Amino acid sequence: MAEYIIYCRKSSEESSGQQAQSIPNQIHKCVEYAKNNSLQVAMKPEDFSMFEDKWEIAKEDAESDVANRRLYKETRDLFIIKEQKTAKIPWAREKRKTLIKWVKKWKIKGILSYSPDRQSRNMMEWWELIDLVDQWLVDLKYTNFHFEPTASGKMMLWIWFVFSKQYADKLSEDITRGNKSKKAKWKSLNKYKYGYITNEEGYYEPHPKYFDLMRRAFEMKIYENKSNPEIADRLNANGYIREFKTWARPVSHKRLWDVWKNTLYYGIYVSKNEIYDLRELNPHFKPMITEEEYDLLQEKLRKPTKPRAINDENEAYYPFDKWLVVDPDGNSFSCTLPNPKRFRDKLAELKKTKKNATLGDVVNPKNIHFRVMNTWSKYHNTKVGFDVIQDKIVECLNKLKIDEKADTEYVEFAKTQADVVHEKRRTEANRIQVRINKLSSDRKDYIKRHMAIDFSDAERKIYNEEVERYDNQIELLEKERSEIDLSERNEIVELRIFLDMLNKSGEYFRKASYVQKRRISKILFSNIVIDNKKRLTIAVNPAFESLFAHVMKMPGIEPGSESH
Repeated sequence: MAEYIIYCRKSSEESSGQQAQSIPNQIHKCVEYAKNNSLQVAMKPEDFSMFEDKWEIAKEDAESDVANRRLYKETRDLFIIKEQKTAKIPWAREKRKTLIKWVKKWKIKGILSYSPDRQSRNMMEWWELIDLVDQWLVDLKYTNFHFEPTASGKMMLWIWFVFSKQYADKLSEDITRGNKSKKAKWKSLNKYKYGYITNEEGYYEPHPKYFDLMRRAFEMKIYENKSNPEIADRLNANGYIREFKTWARPVSHKRLWDVWKNTLYYGIYVSKNEIYDLRELNPHFKPMITEEEYDLLQEKLRKPTKPRAINDENEAYYPFDKWLVVDPDGNSFSCTLPNPKRFRDKLAELKKTKKNATLGDVVNPKNIHFRVMNTWSKYHNTKVGFDVIQDKIVECLNKLKIDEKADTEYVEFAKTQADVVHEKRRTEANRIQVRINKLSSDRKDYIKRHMAIDFSDAERKIYNEEVERYDNQIELLEKERSEIDLSERNEIVELRIFLDMLNKSGEYFRKASYVQKRRISKILFSNIVIDNKKRLTIAVNPAFESLFAHVMKMPGIEPGSESH
């Protein structure tokens, strides 16, 4: 009989709210599930230091909840991994990384968890987990989700992952309900940001002199691949000065590394593990770059590449040179654009009227070509247009439809999950209403107690400030309650979005920006192979072969075969 290990996770972000099951609750559910389904839970190995240390054991023994402390001691001999880190960042959890290594070495054959979203909330780790199932390296069990390693079962697991991702993206906002009175957290806190000033209310707003100059610096980095010293020299030559109360200094190129990585410049402010969207919260804020431009820049910083010149008029151009296009020997195709400066100028002009314009709004697929530049390749100088590749991908995606059975299963599953989420939100709304009622009652009592008092000017000021404090707290809570109601209505609309996206994926792909097209291609396909006769082959990512099963049977678009 296969033995299962139990994996539990509760991130530090979830510790302040009720959005996730606690570690003891997950252990209890998993042990109970194993007993009811005759599953054998593995015993803890002698050396368990990679998953647990003495400090964690001491903390469990000092648990204030008697029932939880007893549970920890009763299950201490079992192979239970307890992790308290966010699952939104790929491969950031050391215990999980060790777990996956053990799976690949056949040391672990089964994993039992409370829910799929306890194992991951990011796409990279989802693919890795589904790939391990495809290779029959691991068997997965969940207490609240029935999973079978079949084609439809893996698809349903993938859908669950996508569904949980929708809420993971909103988690930081959801868990801070009840704490939004601490508005100073997303104010500037006197932290200097290039191109912004702090106004009298403590909010970031564009610097009247330096904002456009700093915006140009981002363009030089994102679109022209300029070095930090070049950009710093440009800023200083145009008079940029970092101004503080008692001193001022020019821009240092070393400081720019922190600027490129800071999410604030597209509108997301991170403070003490909490995330705030300044585009919604700060009426004075204006993003310096778009979120898409930020993603472009981060990938460029992770994989710095120097554009390869083809001739005076042509050069490799980001982001098109990151596509999964290779020749049959595995040599990558390089991307070429005619006169790329023309597109940068057109984009800058378009942004005057369309603030969120991207490169995809001004570049035509026929302008983009891929060429094998490796001189040692027998396919050297083979060239193909992006429009050919795009048409083939769209043709393939247009055949990608979800069958009626899977559609029905998803709808039932989504409704069940939505009911759970909505119930939590209704509970939260009721809790907020109780607080509103209590504050309203306290406000009336405070006013009643002071009605007969003849105030001095100083006393009147204190009285008015206290009444105003009650009013502000009530107003803030009423806004939180209305946001919960609105989010519940939005979730009802979102139940079918995922399936609609799959059924219309070809249409979405053609309309997507080039960065989005590259992302979709990386998710679904292992590579796109083109030989010297321009025959094109699309290799589907193994994790999604079941999704493309009926597409593969159709002539002309079969992944793994040649098609013109």
